Amino acid sequence: MTEDISVSLEGLRAHARQLVEQEGTRFLCLYLDQETQEVNLLTDSESLKKLVDTKVLKELKNILKSSSEDKENLIFHDHNQVRKAERPCTSSGHRCHLPPPKLQLSWEQKFPICFEDQRFPYRSYDKLPGEILRIIFGFLKPKNLKHVLLVSQNWKSVAEEPALWTGFDLPRKSRRNGQTLIKFLKSSFSSKLQHLTLSHTARNANFTFDLEDKHIKHLLSLNLRSIKIENADLSKVTDELLAKLVTSCKECDITEHRPRSLDDDSDSDISDESDVELDSNDFYHLGVEKIAAILREMLDDGSKLKTFKLSFEDNTYYFPLYLPPVSSRFDLSSIPSGILAKAFSKLDELALEYLKMNSEQLNSIFEFGFGNLTRLSFQGIQLDEAQTRQLLETLDKTYKLKSLELSEVDLRGASSGFLAQVINKIERVVLNDVKLEGFQIEDIFLAISRGDSVMKHFDLAFGDYRANCLSDVDPE
Repeated sequence: MTEDISVSLEGLRAHARQLVEQEGTRFLCLYLDQETQEVNLLTDSESLKKLVDTKVLKELKNILKSSSEDKENLIFHDHNQVRKAERPCTSSGHRCHLPPPKLQLSWEQKFPICFEDQRFPYRSYDKLPGEILRIIFGFLKPKNLKHVLLVSQNWKSVAEEPALWTGFDLPRKSRRNGQTLIKFLKSSFSSKLQHLTLSHTARNANFTFDLEDKHIKHLLSLNLRSIKIENADLSKVTDELLAKLVTSCKECDITEHRPRSLDDDSDSDISDESDVELDSNDFYHLGVEKIAAILREMLDDGSKLKTFKLSFEDNTYYFPLYLPPVSSRFDLSSIPSGILAKAFSKLDELALEYLKMNSEQLNSIFEFGFGNLTRLSFQGIQLDEAQTRQLLETLDKTYKLKSLELSEVDLRGASSGFLAQVINKIERVVLNDVKLEGFQIEDIFLAISRGDSVMKHFDLAFGDYRANCLSDVDPE
């Protein structure tokens, strides 16, 4: 057998020399000598030079010298017969099972029918771009989104973005039991909570147990964006701890309620025009002391609060039932004016609705409290003519204000030209149930028509007072 191989190699050398020297054909052959275990090379000089330069020859020798421990894995591979070795398609969804097209190019006709290895490569949803995953996850509710976190690291990194969890709220079970609440706040999912509602009456958001300091301390560990307090009994929570919770958020909405009552005969004879000034200690679940603590905490440099809304709603009903509710205000007159002004000066957005403040407080707020505001809502706060003029002068000096909402304010005593100047330097203006004269409205419209206005939105609505005052405005 060895002699036959030697004869064959000599014939191969002679044939290779003829191909290279006489016919000018490139030739390359590597073979392993079984006796010497040396790798021999038959080739032309030009090819040998390229092999040496690229260091491929050494790698080829190593391949030929190596042996496989498992000979059963050594299956002959003929590159020219690859197509024949492929298995026919067994998947019903491939194009080979579809009717052939009527028009087909010549090269398409010669193309092999279909083989399993010609299927589209497997594409993992895990490799989708983050932008696409973010859009898809945006359609999921928080209860479904929490399962996405368990799929893969890539999905988790996208699903953890705060913008996807804006609708996430405390589970109902945690609002029924204090221990369940603490257990949830210690879990990893509590970090997704961005908005918190503290209420004993709001639907699906009410607490059936009294909140205490231990609950508030756990809430302080969260990175909340906003908090809403509405008719919540927080009497067992210390003022300072509640203030820290509120100022750890960027947005706060506090609504004080007077409890509903059908049996309150003490005020049943009050006329429509009367104003009732309520004692917060008797009626409110939150109380003026806690409001004052929040305002004091806002003065601290660590406060994150930038949007603050404080409003009052009177839900009292009287007999006979056809009488309208008595007008009422939440009395803040006991809070020092300096604290109010300094606290408001640190805000970007402020809404004050149906509050009672004394002249000193209003003067201080108008002078020092509105300078940094970009949005102001002033509703149902009683102002005399001098205070109204001071409010307009303050608004005229502000350069950051972009949105203004005034409601139930008497503006009839203001100069029409000055009022138009103030109104038209603000991009968004809402005047709801304000008292205006026809010529004042006309001056506002004239400034707009002359192009002396930056206003982009103007909402004008009237209540009972002179609902037809627009008829006094020149239609031209």
